[in-house]
Amino acid sequence: MDFFNDFDKFSGLEKKWITASSELKGIDGNKKNIKIELMDDGNPRAVAFFDIDGTLAHLGVIHGKAIAKLFPDQEPKELEQTYYKGFKLGNSFREFDRMRGIYIDGHLEWKDPEVYVKDRFTPHAEEIDQPGHSAHNIAAAILEEYGKVAAQICDELYQKNPEEFEKSNIAPIFKLAQMYAKLGIPMVGFTANAKVFVEKLAKYLKLSDIFLDIATDETMAGGGKEIAIQHLISTLESKDIPIPEGKMIFVGDSLRGDIGTSLTARDKNKGIFGQGILVLKDKNALIEIEKQINADPKLRHIVDSIDVNAFVVEDVPLDERGNPMMLSRFRKDFLKKL
Repeated sequence: MDFFNDFDKFSGLEKKWITASSELKGIDGNKKNIKIELMDDGNPRAVAFFDIDGTLAHLGVIHGKAIAKLFPDQEPKELEQTYYKGFKLGNSFREFDRMRGIYIDGHLEWKDPEVYVKDRFTPHAEEIDQPGHSAHNIAAAILEEYGKVAAQICDELYQKNPEEFEKSNIAPIFKLAQMYAKLGIPMVGFTANAKVFVEKLAKYLKLSDIFLDIATDETMAGGGKEIAIQHLISTLESKDIPIPEGKMIFVGDSLRGDIGTSLTARDKNKGIFGQGILVLKDKNALIEIEKQINADPKLRHIVDSIDVNAFVVEDVPLDERGNPMMLSRFRKDFLKKL
C-alpha cells in the first residue's frame, strides 16, 4: 500500500475512531490521548515505527557535549565523529562497548564500525547484548551515565534556548509523521538511547503529542530493535489497539539497524512485515547506499524482502513559507524505490 499516493483518498474517508493514552509525558507533565482510526475490518490501516535520532531530529547539539563529558581527555570533534559512526550498530550497549574499546583499551581500528562488528561484536554478541555478562554490564554502566548527562543537557538547553529543539527537527520527516497522525495511524518510536534521555526528547521535541510510546536501550537488552518491535506491539495490544498483519511501516536512517530488524522480528511473529522508508540526507547518500546494497548480500536481502523506498530529505520541495510539500507532483524527486 502506498501511503503517499493514497493520502488524499484516505483523508476523505470516515471510519470508526478510538482513543488511546500515550505512555509519554508532554511538557505539561500530562499524557495525551491520541486518536486512532479503524477500517472496516476493525484494524488501523497501518502501524508506524519511527527511529528518532537521525531520522526525526539531528541531536548533535546534545550528543557532542555529552560524549565529551564521558571521555574528557579526547579531541572533541574527532571524538564526536567517532561516536556518530557507531550510531547504526543497533543499540547503545554495542556503541559504548566500541567507544570504551577505542579510548580506554586502545583498539583504534574500531573507529571503523565495520571492523568493530567483524572483530569484536560478531564473535562476542551475546556477552555484549545480554545482561549478566561483564562486557554488557560495563557498557550498560556507561550508557546509564551518558543518559543522565544527556538528559541534564536537554533540560539546560530547553531553559536557555528552547528554539534549538525545533531547529533540530528534520522537517519533512516530522511532516510525514503528522500526515500519519491525521490518518489515525498509531505511531511508536524505537531509538538506541537511554530512557531518561528519551523522556526529555519526547517532551521537548513534542513527540508525546503524536507517539504512543518510544522503546529505548533498556527495552532492547539482549538484542536490538527487533526486541523493541515486539515490545511496542505488546504495548499497543495492551491498549486494545488491533495490530494489522503485514501493514507495518518502518522509518529510519539505517537500512540494517532500523528497517532490516523487522526481518529478525518476523522470525517470532509472522505478521511483522510491510514497508520501509529509509531516510537519507541527500543524493550522495542515496548513491552510497545503492552501492552498499549491490556489494552486500545482507543489505540486498533486506530490500528484496521488504518494500523499501529511499526518502531523500534535501530533495523535498518547500513552499513559499519553507514548509515541506509532501503531496506534490515532485514526489518522484525525493522518493525512490530501492
